[in-house]
Amino acid sequence: MFKILKQPYPSNLVQFDLPNIKAASVASVSVFFILLCLRPFGLENYSVEIILRNSFIFAMVTFIAVNLNLAVFKYINKRNCALEENWTVGAEIGVQVWILFFIGVLNSLTDHFVNGHLLNWSIFFHWLLQTVIVGIFPSLAFVIIRQYKLLKRYSANAQVIEAKLSVSEPHEIFIEEQANKAIYFGEDGSSDNDIAINPATVLYIIAADNYIRIFYMENHALRNMLVRGTLKGAEEKLVSYTNFYRCHRSYLVNLNYIRHISGNATGYKLHLEGTDELIPVSRSLNNEISEKINTLLNS
Repeated sequence: MFKILKQPYPSNLVQFDLPNIKAASVASVSVFFILLCLRPFGLENYSVEIILRNSFIFAMVTFIAVNLNLAVFKYINKRNCALEENWTVGAEIGVQVWILFFIGVLNSLTDHFVNGHLLNWSIFFHWLLQTVIVGIFPSLAFVIIRQYKLLKRYSANAQVIEAKLSVSEPHEIFIEEQANKAIYFGEDGSSDNDIAINPATVLYIIAADNYIRIFYMENHALRNMLVRGTLKGAEEKLVSYTNFYRCHRSYLVNLNYIRHISGNATGYKLHLEGTDELIPVSRSLNNEISEKINTLLNS
């Protein structure tokens, strides 16, 4: 069980976009029908009109509560870009439980102001407990099933791509053929503070605030150089080299150096020759990276 909780998970909680609004809508519709059909929280004692009204009101409370939390997590993710990459099943479940508690608080306040019921600590905790009980099992089931399906999909796709990866020509030959080619990386593109590197030797480039760190091969050893500039600027300098690909907001990778590709629930990880670092692929680019690698292999 603990092993599952540590598994990577592609949370939508750290992105406030259409899929999350859709998820909030699904949650609110589910609440509406649960209240309408099962009638918890003493709803069975009311008329059909009151049940319909309360079901709609509490469904809207759920929609608002989920979206408020999504907005908060979007802000947190802006302040900490590593949040999404380090997200796990356990973190997702923890946040789901927190959202249920938050909905429970709003439910108790809504019941007090809309239905005029007494609000005290006993009733308050009753609402919290009932809300968590009603929502916890669908939430857990959704997280576990989604994690399993995505892990199965990306692992299978990674194996397909892996089977197509063949040993290419030695990079020493490729580098030697382009020995006279060099690109100045940096803001000015020609100053003494910039560095000229043969693009054929570059494995990948990482964004580091107002700098980029370039990892390249020199004398059969992996070197790296920190240069003032942006990843977008480096991408523009390498635009004529089709083997370079912006696979992540923080990574620009040379596809010629890919030797293996693995997959988990969050998507693909690229294994490059000459380094142990795994290069992540943004979820939105999972399909595009497959096409890019296939095109490169067939060229």
